[in-house]
Amino acid sequence: MSKDYTAFANRLRKMAKHYGKWARRKEIEVYRVYDADLDEFPILVDRYAEQVYVSLYHRKGEIWTEEDYQDRKLAYRDIITEVLGVGRDNVFFKLRKRQRGTEQYEKLSIVKREFTVVENGLGFIVNLTDYLDTGLYADHRDTRMMVAERVAKAGKEVRVLHLFAYTCSFGVYAAAAEAFRVDNLDVSNTYLEWGKRNFELNEIDASKHRFIRTDILEWLREPKLTKYDLIIITPPTFSNSKQMKEPFDLQADHLKLINNCTPKLNEGGSILFATNARKFKFDESNVMGASSVKEITKQTLPQDFRKKNLHRVWEVK
Repeated sequence: MSKDYTAFANRLRKMAKHYGKWARRKEIEVYRVYDADLDEFPILVDRYAEQVYVSLYHRKGEIWTEEDYQDRKLAYRDIITEVLGVGRDNVFFKLRKRQRGTEQYEKLSIVKREFTVVENGLGFIVNLTDYLDTGLYADHRDTRMMVAERVAKAGKEVRVLHLFAYTCSFGVYAAAAEAFRVDNLDVSNTYLEWGKRNFELNEIDASKHRFIRTDILEWLREPKLTKYDLIIITPPTFSNSKQMKEPFDLQADHLKLINNCTPKLNEGGSILFATNARKFKFDESNVMGASSVKEITKQTLPQDFRKKNLHRVWEVK
């Protein structure tokens, strides 16, 4: 007997109506429509302007054949195109499973179907075809706005450092809020070049900021004259990139990261540390040189992301 998708269609319709109005009011083009709201339909549906990105998940213990995957895709696509009013060619599917090492960032295809989306008045280049991730983590929309507000409020020559910068979206927010300089660090030239294009898209002079390809832990160990007012750390759960001398493990290495950053803060400066690793445990008691360590996750969860274990964010002052 074929599966009945009526409940999914009804829920998608309700959420699309509600969050469509909300997103237009907020001038946001990237937002979550369906957040695995019904247990029977464990998928994510994200709107990217006129495109739709759908993540299918293996449940623990489930085994799918290629035929199973294609059947589900076709069923979901028919409903999504009808309910959201988009063309079949504008719906993109990715099958998500547990990632190891650099798999999350490796190329899956070479279609390179890039386009621009708007978030809080800023433009970002996204790619729904070539990688598992799209170039913009929408769940950190409010965290990015928090960065912009802090930079703008400081009213001085603010220096910002972003470690594991990916496509530099945090840096764009900081620079658009008139940070004096943003240093974006990552192990990937591909993503740093993408980040530089994001800066240029927003008419930000990229030459006034830095895009540094480096082994981040090694870079942090070197003595630095520059001190920062805000350091953002968005590390992977695990990485064995060839650009790094040794593999990076979030749980084992997060203290090294943070304790090498605290001496690089100006007085009154802070670190924002964010992860989506669900089993991660922050060793707050062994952070050195901090006046306070506080989890601020609740302040960073956007309204359209209903799952509360989406990510976690701490502030180290």
